[in-house]
Amino acid sequence: MPELVLENIIRLSDFRSVLTLRQVCRDFLNFIDDLNDSKLPDSKIEEISINTDGPENICLVYENLDPDLFFRHEFIYSVRKNSRSTYLKTTHLENTNIVDVAVRDLELILKFQKCNLERLCLSFFTFRLPNNSSVHTLAIKLCDMFKELNRTIKTKNLTIQMDDQSKFMLIIPFIDSDTLEDIYLRSIVKKVNINRIVKTEQWKKADKVQCDFFALNMNVEDIFHFSQFTITTFSISAKELDFLRKAITSSSNFYSSRLGNEFIFNESKELSNLWGPAIVSGNSYSPKRTWYFGMKNSKEKVLELISKNFCSRFEIIKLEDVPNGAIVNEYNEN
Repeated sequence: MPELVLENIIRLSDFRSVLTLRQVCRDFLNFIDDLNDSKLPDSKIEEISINTDGPENICLVYENLDPDLFFRHEFIYSVRKNSRSTYLKTTHLENTNIVDVAVRDLELILKFQKCNLERLCLSFFTFRLPNNSSVHTLAIKLCDMFKELNRTIKTKNLTIQMDDQSKFMLIIPFIDSDTLEDIYLRSIVKKVNINRIVKTEQWKKADKVQCDFFALNMNVEDIFHFSQFTITTFSISAKELDFLRKAITSSSNFYSSRLGNEFIFNESKELSNLWGPAIVSGNSYSPKRTWYFGMKNSKEKVLELISKNFCSRFEIIKLEDVPNGAIVNEYNEN
């Protein structure tokens, strides 16, 4: 069959049909793998996740949740059995490295991806595995594969769950910073140094972020641009909260956020000196202090700032929802 004819057949076929064709024979496999990405059909995948599923398994899932296009495919790679399983069959891979197979399958899926992903989830918890398990190399081999793709991964939402803080930077630089909107980072390590992460374009251009750990070496300037954030730092000062207050009241897209701190906040007096008296509620052990501030770009919206022992919450509310008797501080960029 002439190559041009075969190219047109592939271009007009759907993603799953091409994957089936690829398994017919080695000639088809090599021809499809050597094709330029632009000549492959769009897989129309919305979500991709790859994770360590159980003590010795890797799980790769891709799906589209649109009712008109709905599909979901799951691959289980067993280290112990050295096999790849789907809901239809199990293939034994003999002496092939199972991690290489999983990474190669993901690479093939990404080659077909033309539209932006809604979500990419990478979850690697390998601390329970034997030291000699090949699964420990998964994050590094993914990094190598992303380099070889020679293009960034376009996804709106990025979730990375790791047991080693150094692995975050193996993935983040390969995500398209112009497409990324939401970042969710989780680690079983209680405290994570994020000084390299906050310097990436992905962090700087994202709209929302959530970190499920204590973020070390982070400055409040690193979160000014987010419309929503959930972050816990080692400690927070009254001066830093005032910096945030100024940035938020000057913003036109801020929504709500939570900033936690590991130790009891003990600068309430300094906040009162900066912002005036607060509305105090709650008990004496954990009092809740609330202030209200006018916004630069709106007369109908107000910043509600709540400070407690271990966290501060920021939320944009309607002016009409401010409690009776509460003072709304006028917008002041100083």
